[in-house]
Amino acid sequence: MDVNSIRKVFTAQRYARTRDTAKLDEYQAPTTGQFLYFYKERDLSSSIQVAIHPGLKFEPFLNLPGVACPKPDQFRHGSNMRQFPRRKHRGEGETPYGRALEADSLEALARFLQFFDTPAGSEREGADLPPRLTAIELENFKGVGERVRVELAPVTLLFGANSAGKSTILQTLQYMREVLERRNANSDRTLHGGEFIDLGGFRNLVHQRDLARRIRVKLELELNRASLPDLTPEPWEEWQAGQTQDEESIWEFHKLVQETRDRVEAVSVQLEMGWSAVRQTAVVLGYEAGINGEWVARITASEDGRDVSIRLNKDNPIFLRYHTQDELDMFVALDDWVDQRDLGDAPIDTAVPGTNKAEDNYAYSVLASVLAAVRNAGMERPGQGLRQWLTGFDSALPHLGELLSIPTTTSGGSANIYIAREFIAFLSSLVVGPGVLIREQLRKLRYLGPIRNVPERDFKASLTPNEARWADGTAAWETLLTGNASLVEEVSAWMAGEFRLATGYEVERRGFKEVDVGTLNWLMRAADPDAGVRTDPDLLRQLEMTPEKQRLHLIDARTGMRVQPRDVGIGISQVLPVVVAALEPSASLVAIEQPELHIHPAVQVGLGDLLIKGAKEHGINFLIETHSEHLILRLLRRIRETAEGELPPGAFALMPDDVSVVYVQIGEEGVELVPLPIDATGEFTTRWPKGFFDERAEELFG
Repeated sequence: MDVNSIRKVFTAQRYARTRDTAKLDEYQAPTTGQFLYFYKERDLSSSIQVAIHPGLKFEPFLNLPGVACPKPDQFRHGSNMRQFPRRKHRGEGETPYGRALEADSLEALARFLQFFDTPAGSEREGADLPPRLTAIELENFKGVGERVRVELAPVTLLFGANSAGKSTILQTLQYMREVLERRNANSDRTLHGGEFIDLGGFRNLVHQRDLARRIRVKLELELNRASLPDLTPEPWEEWQAGQTQDEESIWEFHKLVQETRDRVEAVSVQLEMGWSAVRQTAVVLGYEAGINGEWVARITASEDGRDVSIRLNKDNPIFLRYHTQDELDMFVALDDWVDQRDLGDAPIDTAVPGTNKAEDNYAYSVLASVLAAVRNAGMERPGQGLRQWLTGFDSALPHLGELLSIPTTTSGGSANIYIAREFIAFLSSLVVGPGVLIREQLRKLRYLGPIRNVPERDFKASLTPNEARWADGTAAWETLLTGNASLVEEVSAWMAGEFRLATGYEVERRGFKEVDVGTLNWLMRAADPDAGVRTDPDLLRQLEMTPEKQRLHLIDARTGMRVQPRDVGIGISQVLPVVVAALEPSASLVAIEQPELHIHPAVQVGLGDLLIKGAKEHGINFLIETHSEHLILRLLRRIRETAEGELPPGAFALMPDDVSVVYVQIGEEGVELVPLPIDATGEFTTRWPKGFFDERAEELFG
């Protein structure tokens, strides 16, 4: 095997060689568009090494004959793997990294490449999980002045002194929900917080209460098993395309836009809110939709929100396609026969530092092809700022869930009508779709405030659901009353289990019916065979029709005594809503302030395993504001045990990337966020900031 023979295998599978360096070749798969790297500067006599995206599921490849992963727990780092994510390597700067696989023959490589370009070969880790928020960025929001970023892991912990700004991060999510859901940039009460949260409106939210500043918030979302929403009101049936004279062009256009949509793996939305002196309220002045790490559309509005324009990013990764290196070499070979200037621009370097865009003109954008097809279909000119495509806007925020209102022609036959409709649906999906997906995630946000209520004796669940009742813990008790019996059993097991929280109390839900004293006396006499009481069908029918009610009890695990929540220590009522929130699977993100409130350190340690279970089993993200050293120690221990293969029975594996620890502190320009990376041994890789658990060291060694 040599480099040329290996390259021929890639070419035969229609892979585009999009770059080559001294050590490796970069290739893009023809259908899925994903990248891989072939290491050509190594011994090729026994195996061919390729690097794939670190987020791909690599186990399916190992079922292919001749394909192996010699070091599944290690990654290869290389500055030339430009299409892959970056992370710190050996304590140095961030470097792209990927997972190395090996094929033992050209035939094995061909099988691998064929499988790699299929949905099964492009499945990401966590693809079977629901969508997951991965990052929050904010600027000029409350105590935050300069832009800060929080990387969200399945378990994210916010530490810091009181009033340092930890709650600001949690309130950012609630504010974004208000803007996206109710189009209210001047909100005080929130859907999640109810009477528990009062944001105070824009004047109170903007940094230093300076109305000249603009609040900017960006949320990033990993789609996993989700996809961009299809906003088309009704499908275009296959038979309709067959009624046109230009069926082939219709399906070519459909294939192009659908294949572009299918490349979407992650989305983001950034909102910019400012004060409008004209309208005397806060207005959304900027909306940015992002796809796969780059912006795809930016909508801006004038101060009154009336004049709206939009820009599209033709160089977003989903639009880029690649020439093969062989095709470029063919043009070079013609250099002595034809002037290259007559065939277009020669390859030039167009590198953009810090972006994922292609660094040379191997890449071209298919957006031109899309727009050309739309123009040829008779669609009107969009005007400067594409303003003709943005009718019906009162701010930069699109109407989520609705198609963009773009004027279309009704002439030119059904083919043109179809292309116009398909384009509107496609553009709406790219522009509006990210906002819809982010809003859906925020609808599934579950917020628990720092003080949870103790239910009244024999309390009843409200007939009207209200997500704001999670803020004070009430909804947790209501969920136990009205939810599945299996949830009650699971919560009980976690509350009382010896190797879980071990609070000493189980949870029981019992059904009962209310009857009057006369009926009760009759039942007691009827139960006595010597009483001679005859059966009363009417009374039995009345009992059968009496509605059953539910009542919750806490059971002392030592004595078996049933008690009410008000009969036990306050810590039980504080921790039980945390347990319910972590085990009830309908939430996408659970934000909790001080889950350790009023509970023993031994119980705090168990909370770590509870969060791991919710994250791993149900795909829930946790954003926790805490002061608990015991909680983080359990998480670090599980990371260490995972690396050493010493996890206790029933414990879930935990990797360093599953946990994000952020220290929040006050700096000169406002709130600062200090990430504390964790290595595979369960140790922090950087020094703790001043004030991060240094009381413990001072008491032990001072």
